[in-house]
Amino acid sequence: MKKDKIAAQLYTLREFLKTEEDIFYSLKKVSEIGFQAVQISGIGKIEPKRLKEICDEFDLKVCATHIPFERLKTELDNVVEEHKILGCSHIAIPSAPSEYRSEEGALKFAQECNKIGKKLKEEGITLSYHNHSFEFKKYGGKTWLEILIENSSPEYLMIEIDTYWVQFAGANPEKWIRSLEGRILLVHLKDMGMIEDFKQTMFEVGYGNLDWDGIIASCNEAGVEWYIIEQDVCQRSPFESLKMSFDFLTKNYLD
Repeated sequence: MKKDKIAAQLYTLREFLKTEEDIFYSLKKVSEIGFQAVQISGIGKIEPKRLKEICDEFDLKVCATHIPFERLKTELDNVVEEHKILGCSHIAIPSAPSEYRSEEGALKFAQECNKIGKKLKEEGITLSYHNHSFEFKKYGGKTWLEILIENSSPEYLMIEIDTYWVQFAGANPEKWIRSLEGRILLVHLKDMGMIEDFKQTMFEVGYGNLDWDGIIASCNEAGVEWYIIEQDVCQRSPFESLKMSFDFLTKNYLD
């Protein structure tokens, strides 16, 4: 893992990204933590050109984005243009809309992803799919995610594994990452731990119970390009949470 390949998923900071001024000062803090890259998600309205100017000011590369599936279906040309302005070559679908969350839906979703992914590839952009936990429901012995993977082309659709949600669903993040060798360029790193009343929740990377030696080794072997820290729910300032995760990774896993 290279330090400049560790990114902050800005969804973590969504409550601090509502205005252009918020975005400016939040990205400044992200840079001061030590990040050199971000994934765009959960930010307020801002022109792509202005966002690129802010990122450039703080030496932050936009390594990837999360773009809702409906927008990819209806505004693809605009999305492509925005990504060219940002200098970003990775788009991930954050989740499948509810109407696709069935066996038949997975097949239809795969077909539509193939079409979108093909168009994006022609523009030099790679499409990925980001999992939560519903993708691990089984249909005839195969999970929704397996159906999606088997019925979509690796040429047009990659997978962005989220370690927390894989574990949440009762699956093994390390095995899943390793099984996707050559088909996973982005990974979301977030930890899982227990709080009061036997409730599991999200923790900073290295502060929960996931096996990070195994997960990082599997990422290295599978060909992961971007290690993206995300924490949807924080028990402290999300800036502090990002720093704790960043410091843990840079202390223990840099090449």
